[in-house]
Amino acid sequence: MIDKNSWPTDSDGDMLRLLEERNFDFNAVHNIEFNIDFQAWPLNKDQQVSILEQLPDASFVDPDEDSIAEGDESGYVSFAVKNKVTYEFITREQERLGDLFSDIGGFCNSWGVLSPCGG
Repeated sequence: MIDKNSWPTDSDGDMLRLLEERNFDFNAVHNIEFNIDFQAWPLNKDQQVSILEQLPDASFVDPDEDSIAEGDESGYVSFAVKNKVTYEFITREQERLGDLFSDIGGFCNSWGVLSPCGG
């Protein structure tokens, strides 16, 4: 495992440093949510079926009214995994999810984790 202070200087490393500043427990297993974006939204029925065949617990998130009013009509697929939060896991899972759906314009470059920080 990479030392917490030597994460790369990219958006994933920045997020891990922010979590570290907030006393995040990197030794515990957390529920990590990955967002899979698509070049075209909404997805058609066949695309939705294909996604659910590969990720049965995925959910489809349509844009909210505020996003639509601001001109952003893109939704995304949300997929959660329980795992320890490590740079290696985050980047590998984003790549895996992007590869799974690249044939239908899918890519994954965002994630989040809900956990109490601080002490």
